[in-house]
Amino acid sequence: MSQIVPLRPSAIVEGEIVADLDPLDAFEWFLQIDVANGDATPDTIVAYRREVGAWLEWCALNAFSPLDVTRHEVQLYRESLKNRGLAVSTRAFKLSIVRRFYDAALRHNLVKQNPADGVRPGKDLTAPEDKMKVLDQKGLTRLVEAIAGDTLAGARDRAIVGLMALHGLRRIEVHRLNHESLMEADSETPYLEVEGKGSKRRRAYLRQDTLAAITTYSNAKFNAGMINSGAIFVAHGNHGRGDRLSRQALNEIVAKHLGAANLKKAGVNCHALRHTYGTLAVAGGAKIEHLRDAMGHSNIETTSIYVKAVEKAKNNPSNFIDVEL
Repeated sequence: MSQIVPLRPSAIVEGEIVADLDPLDAFEWFLQIDVANGDATPDTIVAYRREVGAWLEWCALNAFSPLDVTRHEVQLYRESLKNRGLAVSTRAFKLSIVRRFYDAALRHNLVKQNPADGVRPGKDLTAPEDKMKVLDQKGLTRLVEAIAGDTLAGARDRAIVGLMALHGLRRIEVHRLNHESLMEADSETPYLEVEGKGSKRRRAYLRQDTLAAITTYSNAKFNAGMINSGAIFVAHGNHGRGDRLSRQALNEIVAKHLGAANLKKAGVNCHALRHTYGTLAVAGGAKIEHLRDAMGHSNIETTSIYVKAVEKAKNNPSNFIDVEL
């Protein structure tokens, strides 16, 4: 895959990019200075680099020069994303990064126009609530029961699944948790300080069983000779022992237990556990504004998809037909 090289110090003269600057150097400068007004999180920058790298790799495989492509080539790229079965939202994200890549190049006179301008990701007329993958209450119970909590790894994995499915934490939020995130000494209701999207912070108030799961894992870590500071969820193997679990590792852990419980299907993953939380909470009577705050949504319309999903199932018109097969 093409790499984005670090910006050469000599490439900037009094804050301006020199004429012979490599386009990827310009994009690296753009990432460091322009994205989110210079306040982009490391995860955002990594995502931008990854998506630009994917675009450059596609160009190389198809013998296109990245600085000479036209709108047509970007449309072909969009079709390749569509053919891979990627959702409209994913295609939109990837195309937005390509567009910003050329915005950076355009500002510094490396291209004459932005070939990605106006290239849309395509339409998806499926209602958001109909695209969600969730577990029902029986399925979630089966998943939890499939994770033996009497081992170090089992204690960890039960806590991870609990935070995703019973508190709605995103994968990245679980990844970022530290022991110092847990607040319980001075509060009747213990909570975690969660760092969400855009570095927004919120409190995730814990159920007693979730707190017990975290405490059990923390004690097991200590007994295994690992420190109870820094990352809560860490690797246990010989390689990387004590290191913070990566997001990919979290995917693999959740997928393993879903498979063991015969619940693994396409789209049923870490984020499906978050959707499970939202759906089961609404079905159980949670107020939408409380759910919005707990899930860290900026807009209550985002949270409303859980209400719509539950209402569709509850008010199935076929149930009003008094005829049995």
